[in-house]
Amino acid sequence: MRLMVFLIAAVACAAPASGQQIDVERYVREHQPAIIREFMDLVAIPNVRSDLPNIKRNAEFLRQMLERRGMKPEIWETPSTPLVYGERLVPGATRTILFYIHFDGQPVDKGGWMQADPWTPIIRAGTLEEGAGEVRDWSSRSTFPETWRVYARSAGDDKGPIQAFVSAMDAIGGQPTQNIKVILHGEEEGGGPALDFVVMNHADKLRSDVLLIVDGPQHPSGNPTIFYGARGGAGLTVSVYTAKSAMHSGNYGNWLPDANVRLAQLIGSMVGPTGKVTIDGFYDDVLPFAPAALKMMQEVPDDSESMRKRYGLGSTDGAASSLQEGLNLPAFSVHMLKGGEVGGVIAASATAEIAMRLVKENSPRQMVDRVLAHIRKQGYFIVDKDPDTAMLAAHPRIAKVTTRGGSASGAWRTDPDVPEARFITGALRSRYGDRLVRIRTLGGGVPAGPFIDIFHVPTLGLSLANYDDNQHTDNENLRLANLWNGIATLAAIMSAK
Repeated sequence: MRLMVFLIAAVACAAPASGQQIDVERYVREHQPAIIREFMDLVAIPNVRSDLPNIKRNAEFLRQMLERRGMKPEIWETPSTPLVYGERLVPGATRTILFYIHFDGQPVDKGGWMQADPWTPIIRAGTLEEGAGEVRDWSSRSTFPETWRVYARSAGDDKGPIQAFVSAMDAIGGQPTQNIKVILHGEEEGGGPALDFVVMNHADKLRSDVLLIVDGPQHPSGNPTIFYGARGGAGLTVSVYTAKSAMHSGNYGNWLPDANVRLAQLIGSMVGPTGKVTIDGFYDDVLPFAPAALKMMQEVPDDSESMRKRYGLGSTDGAASSLQEGLNLPAFSVHMLKGGEVGGVIAASATAEIAMRLVKENSPRQMVDRVLAHIRKQGYFIVDKDPDTAMLAAHPRIAKVTTRGGSASGAWRTDPDVPEARFITGALRSRYGDRLVRIRTLGGGVPAGPFIDIFHVPTLGLSLANYDDNQHTDNENLRLANLWNGIATLAAIMSAK
């Protein structure tokens, strides 16, 4: 109750008089303790999608956060997990911005965390890697240095952006210049039908002029980062077979084909020594790039040499001339290889999980078909179930192939020159100027598909977390500078004219 009263009073005090410039930095400086207390309470609630009771606790806590900002929140029940919706509509506003942020997080292995519990947040006076110690008296502090970090699951992905969103609303006194809507999703990490369900059943509330997905870490330069698209994907599980069972390598070596070798040769035929995929047509949908696309890629301030040293890379893949070019091409990777057994035997079967990251220009079905055509070209007869002895004997080479994600890739991209994209970009440039990093295509996926398919809405992404936030792994964290800057970034969008 004390925090609620404090925050409501803060909003009232922050409300600017007519024509008065909003001083977001001053608001943040004066309200750091309240912001941190609310954030620490938020990340303390476990949020793995499969833990439905705690997902519901999160939803109720978020509903209360939005209610304190006068955003008329609603909890929408679905066949799986609840979502939280809120809005602040402005009389006479000519634009509606829908913010999407997720509140679920990845499962944890507590053994890898350097604290008692990933959902008992702690503050460190710097990074764990630098040996920074825990700040135990944080609750009595009046200021919080930018270099300090909150360590907890979902601190960066994606509860930090939620805190930045509500605090930005506080910082502008609850008086945006645009209609502001927000949807908070509880199964982005775990997957499920909830988002599709609410898009179909609450279309009247979710319609907007532009969708802004707030997710992901910033560019490694540490500069504010906006992205105009994201890759989707498709995949295949490929198993090659050479016999009905494994056989003794001493008795049958040089006679029985080794399934591990066969599979390695098959995969090797798909990717050349320079890293380029050799499957016919793999890059045909994308290349050559338009001049405007090339210019955007070249303007991203990647420091390839520093990144190479940071990650211990003796060489890079070579499939593209730069990281940004690579993110705008379809990518091919092998996520798992499995074959053989203990006992000095020749493997009779071996399996690979093949994944493709696809861009907007790709048809997932066509890309899968290209891989299948390549496998056949190597002399393989393709089946969709485990072959019996007769089928094995009837074909010199045989592979079982099952596909994943072949119907829709989830890839999307918005033209940076459409009016709504120019509005969001302009709002950020008005604050950050040339420091703004513009990414044409994000390497990973974000769930814009249901909104784009139903509403055909221009969609952009905004990354607020620090690039080294350890998302999805142990010791996830949020640098406080990113929280403070995130508040200012979202306030700039909310109050843009």
